Amino acid sequence: MKEGNARCGRLLLFRLSALGDVVMLLPVLKALGEQYPGVEVVLVSQPFVAPLVSPLPNVRFIPARIRDKHKGLGGLWRLAREIAQLGPYDGVADMHSVLRVWLVRSFLRLRLLMRHPRSAAIDKGRAAKRRLTRGACSLPLRHTVQRYGDVLARLGYPVEVAEQLGGFAGGEIPPELAEQLVAAGPRVGFAPFAKHRGKIYPVERAERLVALLLEAGCRVFLFGGGEGEKAVFDGWRAEHPELVSVMDYGLRFGGELELMRRLDTMISMDSANMHLASWAGTPVVSVWGATHPNAGFMGWGQCLDNAVQDEELGCRPCSIFGNKPCARGDYACLDIAPERIRDRVFGLQSGG
Repeated sequence: MKEGNARCGRLLLFRLSALGDVVMLLPVLKALGEQYPGVEVVLVSQPFVAPLVSPLPNVRFIPARIRDKHKGLGGLWRLAREIAQLGPYDGVADMHSVLRVWLVRSFLRLRLLMRHPRSAAIDKGRAAKRRLTRGACSLPLRHTVQRYGDVLARLGYPVEVAEQLGGFAGGEIPPELAEQLVAAGPRVGFAPFAKHRGKIYPVERAERLVALLLEAGCRVFLFGGGEGEKAVFDGWRAEHPELVSVMDYGLRFGGELELMRRLDTMISMDSANMHLASWAGTPVVSVWGATHPNAGFMGWGQCLDNAVQDEELGCRPCSIFGNKPCARGDYACLDIAPERIRDRVFGLQSGG
């Protein structure tokens, strides 16, 4: 770890996208604050991100309400005006590299004129990712966390981000949920859902996995959200009342992270829960379908040996984000035996 740098300044960072992408930014922001304690970061992201970055002392937050207040060109101009009011800035880091952020940066140039600071944007490696999905590349691509660090380095703020689990400072959970953690046996979280079908473990197999974990003496905590997922969990709990559905406790991010921090293992698809558990410091057995760890979205600090996937299926990965329909129509990539996942959980528990 680098010693603290005496350099001071204020950096403007943009990352407006999905939860998992923002969570991968957290270890970079933490490292930046530790290695450059005199540098303030102004982060522009969607409102749900605020509680995730509030524990970081070097970060000020500007909510980008892109669905209402900051929607459209007029809204983006309004956002640029709000951002300019917190300036001046010594650098602008675009960690998203999409049209919406490009427009805000352009509006800032118009507002700030000659005072516009140096800027750098993330290289997402799109061409390499296309080659990966076409079978023309089998080597791991640069991790997203490293790509974030590259942006800061181009602005003159190189950071060393330790490839290890954790970073979350700790939080609180309701006493009635804490009581569920004292039961004997391994405490295992399970998040079988994701945004896209190509990353969702089939419900029947997920239920079988739950039964296997319970038979082995695990205390299982179900992570999910939305009415559809709640209905699935309620069906499982009708058969297995000892299951704990986390959504029943109405946790915010801090509480959910604290619960993950207290678990022995988390089972997750290639989803935001994998990244949240990594930030919480919990080992994850990750399950991969249409996507692949080599694309650069593996949980930061997680062990590749704990990634469960069908490495023999020639059409994988067919998608970087899991949003493309299966060309075969059968989603064979997700036909992963629950026993494989259970065995990996217990291999991790035993240190294997």
